[in-house]
Amino acid sequence: MKGVKFLLEPISIGTYTSPNVLFNRLNSELEFLQREGLPLHIDINKVGNFTFLGCEITGDNTGTSEEEVFNITKFYIANCLADIIVNEWESRIIKKIVRNTYYYYNEEEKQTILNKAKEILNPLGSNSYHQNERKEKVMVKILEYLDMHKELILEGFVNFRLKDYQNELEDVVNSAVDEFLLEKEYMEFIRLLRYFVDIQEPRVKTIQVIFKQTGKFNLLDENDKPVNNDYLEGFVVDLLDNEINYEDLLISALITLAPKEVILHLENGVVSGDIVTTIKNVFSNRVVMCSGCSKCRHPEK
Repeated sequence: MKGVKFLLEPISIGTYTSPNVLFNRLNSELEFLQREGLPLHIDINKVGNFTFLGCEITGDNTGTSEEEVFNITKFYIANCLADIIVNEWESRIIKKIVRNTYYYYNEEEKQTILNKAKEILNPLGSNSYHQNERKEKVMVKILEYLDMHKELILEGFVNFRLKDYQNELEDVVNSAVDEFLLEKEYMEFIRLLRYFVDIQEPRVKTIQVIFKQTGKFNLLDENDKPVNNDYLEGFVVDLLDNEINYEDLLISALITLAPKEVILHLENGVVSGDIVTTIKNVFSNRVVMCSGCSKCRHPEK
């Protein structure tokens, strides 16, 4: 088989989106075959707005069978196309989904949703496990298609042959919108709490919050004395009639007291949940993080 010239029908890839990028990627991907003794020729033809790249093995210096040569060529082409779709076109596809489905959001909100969708898709950045998994699924679809067809138009393939992939991206965008709405609701809640804090006269100068391992907390004044219950009696009675967690209770207590300064004592500098973030967001520059003291080291005392 060495030195045999094949008459295999070329695999033709058509696109109207960045044909130069496609050519460079295909050429780079298939250089390996040429180095391995399978000379490759890429023929460029323009038909209207489309550019077709015909990939053809023109000979064999390896002793490989015609069928094996075709399968090898097909594999490298599929790998290249899957890489382009997932690593380069994916952002464009997501943007289109956001634009068409959530058209009623302003541009800044759409960009926030787009960024969140990208974070969900690739939580560890590019070349993550999730990204490679999507690429493998797309590659399998391309290989299956090339088993039956010698011509593939990239845009049409993405739109009509990758429905599962498109549905996956739509689900991700929907999840990103859910996160966006939750964060928006949270920030509106924070703004309301800030308003309540700002319009109240401080009842105490300083409140020290000592978090316990149980999730409960102690409130001390600037003299390390427990906060006077008279300040809290009114709202605690209301809370006893409702189901409420300790984090909600703490925020309510701090807003009722409206201290000029909030000192947070964290055991080993760590507290579970988002309570510290919420306190910082509501009280902003009034918050002081303790750098470590006996109250932090022994919160149960």
